[in-house]
Amino acid sequence: MPVSRLGRRVLVVLGLGVSLPALLLAVLGVYLTLRISRAVEEESTRYNTYLAQQVAQAFETELMVHLRGSIVTAETAARNGGSPEEVARALAENVDEFLAPQLIPFTQLADFTLLLVDGQPLLFSPGSGPRSGQAFAGLLLRGRTGDVIGAGGWWLDPRKFLGDHLTSVIHERLPSNPRLYGGLESTRRLSVELLGPQGNRLGIVRDPESPETARIAPLEGPFAGFSVRVAATSSAPVVWAGRFVTIEIVFILLMALTIVAATGFGLRYTIRQIELAQLKASFVSNVTHELKTPIALIRLAVETLEMRRITRPEEAEKFLRSIARETTRLSQLVDNILDFARLEAGQRLFRFERVNVADVVNDAIESFRPRFEDQGFQIDVDVPETLPLVRGDARALSHCVLNLLDNAIKYSRARREVRVVAAARDGAVQVAVSDRGIGIATADQSRIFEKFVRVEAGLVHDVKGAGLGLSLVDQIVRAHGGRVELVSSPGEGSTFTLVLPALAEEVPRTETRAQTGS
Repeated sequence: MPVSRLGRRVLVVLGLGVSLPALLLAVLGVYLTLRISRAVEEESTRYNTYLAQQVAQAFETELMVHLRGSIVTAETAARNGGSPEEVARALAENVDEFLAPQLIPFTQLADFTLLLVDGQPLLFSPGSGPRSGQAFAGLLLRGRTGDVIGAGGWWLDPRKFLGDHLTSVIHERLPSNPRLYGGLESTRRLSVELLGPQGNRLGIVRDPESPETARIAPLEGPFAGFSVRVAATSSAPVVWAGRFVTIEIVFILLMALTIVAATGFGLRYTIRQIELAQLKASFVSNVTHELKTPIALIRLAVETLEMRRITRPEEAEKFLRSIARETTRLSQLVDNILDFARLEAGQRLFRFERVNVADVVNDAIESFRPRFEDQGFQIDVDVPETLPLVRGDARALSHCVLNLLDNAIKYSRARREVRVVAAARDGAVQVAVSDRGIGIATADQSRIFEKFVRVEAGLVHDVKGAGLGLSLVDQIVRAHGGRVELVSSPGEGSTFTLVLPALAEEVPRTETRAQTGS
């Protein structure tokens, strides 16, 4: 018995009242977390841009320091009024890591570019011809009177100079910059890649971990065409923030999913419990009616016989048959209830032995024959005596056939025809009970084998019952390793088929016991 639409709507509203706030909070939490993560990434990107510029300036400072250390002798010669040859010899004495010295007369200074590095002028010029790929870098020279007399410097290989000084620039020159924001601690979480004119990597200090925040700054002066790329390392705060954000988002989503799933399962469990409670209430009502009806009929027949309200002997026989019929019906109902209780508790014992299905079916039909005759049923039986034996409990299997016959009687209307057919097929023994009754809709065929379930459509609700018969049949047949098949159409009738595995002839005649629930 399903929960009413109003009841379902109330439960759905309650479920939404729990799950929707949880989902909204989860969405808000994810949104705020992503906003914070985005802000951290943007701040890291700006800082990496700043650091890339500082690294580029640090390379210029590194070159200036080397130039200042190497040009001291030439500056001294120029201040002392030395000739150009003497100044040139002084430059040649301090080539150091440079390629070749060069003295630039004052008249040729206009051909060179001036770059201020830490407030000091640095002259440079890219090489051409034999000097292609090289660059000139030099400083101004002053004479005895302090006037500029020219410039002295050296040709250098920018690629080699940058590669040789990458580590010292990052570990020493950059942290020593007093204007560096963040100081030494920031450079420890810094990855610096030196890139060539084609973007190829020439060197690297520490592996990058956050490429989305990496920034590139071009180098200037003698290093024009080269660039540096700065990114965060695995120990940088932005990386840890990203990991934390991922964990937090996963946690929020899991919590939201857990709440929604728990709400869904809770609603489903609640609906199921309400339906079960309704089914049990309907079961009690139906059982009460089922018990009262045969008892009332038996009492009426007994009182009639006791008070001698009969005029012919045939009437006495009629009342006796009525008593026998209702007693059988009452006994079957009580057996159904008791068997169902034992099956549910796992205490139903089956005595398995070699069973002749033909005998079981014929005995059940004979016990029902008075009911068929009294209610005007035509029964057609096709049960061969040569059916294979099955391994099972004869009493339980008989109970199954009796329940199917009882349903065939109860759910038949004008066309009172019942057909029982047994056959051996595909290694199994099949017993089919067919009626020409009201039939079962396709949507309800999967539910009728559930406990307490009675279809509430068509003419079915006009027939009282406990809703246990088919559930018992299904459980008993499954305990025997078989199955119950159903073919039915509304208004055309139903055919229930018990399919039991046939017993091979070589199996010895032994008896075993099986207990449900074990």
